[in-house]
Amino acid sequence: MAASVAIRRLENVTECAICVGDLTDARVLPCVHTFCLGCIEKWSQNKQTREKVSCPICREEFEIPEGGTTALPKNCFVEKLLEVKKLSTTLSQGDVVCDVCCDDKEMSGERVTKKASVYCVDCRRNMCEQCCRHHQKFRLPGVHKLIEISSELDVDELLLKFPENVCDKHPDKCTEIYCFDCKEAVCMMCYITSHNSHKCSDIKQVAKDLGKQMASNAENLAAKVAECQTVLKNIDENEKIFCNKVAESEKLICERAEELKQMIESHKQSLLEQLSVSKDKQLKQTASVCEEIERHQIVVENFIRYSNEVKEKGTACDIAKLAGKLNARSEELQKFSMDKDLNTDYNVTEVSFTSLQTDDDLKQLFGNLAIDVHGMCTSLCSLKFHDW
Repeated sequence: MAASVAIRRLENVTECAICVGDLTDARVLPCVHTFCLGCIEKWSQNKQTREKVSCPICREEFEIPEGGTTALPKNCFVEKLLEVKKLSTTLSQGDVVCDVCCDDKEMSGERVTKKASVYCVDCRRNMCEQCCRHHQKFRLPGVHKLIEISSELDVDELLLKFPENVCDKHPDKCTEIYCFDCKEAVCMMCYITSHNSHKCSDIKQVAKDLGKQMASNAENLAAKVAECQTVLKNIDENEKIFCNKVAESEKLICERAEELKQMIESHKQSLLEQLSVSKDKQLKQTASVCEEIERHQIVVENFIRYSNEVKEKGTACDIAKLAGKLNARSEELQKFSMDKDLNTDYNVTEVSFTSLQTDDDLKQLFGNLAIDVHGMCTSLCSLKFHDW
């Protein structure tokens, strides 16, 4: 049960928002949202290098890099989470069969039930003790860290047992240095050959400092979520007031119409039509701005959740690699203004009905409907209706 809960928690980070499945060849956009390479290719089809494409979630525009969408950076952290999720699911199903023996025996048509004891991170294979001994005799490129298979391991423990990310240029070396000039994690060999004149530091210490900044940004963004909630609450209150005023105006119009009977029936209908159109327009506009604010709230909440997952479950290398983009994106989200940056305008419609006691004109005798639409020039957080 605990394992299934932990796996479902990982799905918040490892699921593609486009295909709603596990991320395949995960690629991260500048806004930090991650998608399958195939999905983002379909999303940006017919777009050329250097052309702008909007993110499917937050609509932040990004530029197609040289080499197309395949040149978008991989999300190594998500790839590791997917591998942990797969291994955790396998462990939760009981005894794990050796993949190597299974492949060898299936070729000969034999059935295999040999229990696996270790999992190789590089080979991504479960191996029994015998296959493991053969595996260790070969000098294979890469780290090839082995994880002992145990049904008692939970997702968090599996994450800790996975090795630090290896260097892209030197697969047999782990990244242990952070270059401030290039803003990337490198191995010792990369430092010697390319970064020894740059400002560098131990990646674990840098990760601690960047993690603190990420935590601070998460707290600041939580205030943005609260702001979204406050604005939505005020809009809901304004909508109720507006609907009440519409209902009140309808009542007054109908009462006045009954007094004057058929003489002013056509005029009554005309006013009701105006009121109905105004109501529909206002409600549609309210629904639109609420949807926009809720979408922004979800974007901020998802960003906080993802940032926290990276901070709490990511290795030092993961944090070092992602912190720059996360912090930059966090600053963008913190600068988001409800007054200026919403894509949808929100206007406040004033509704009132007045009756003019005069015999000069039948229409004036019946009454006039006042509909006043205010532009969104004041803060959404302090929107109020005025009774005219």
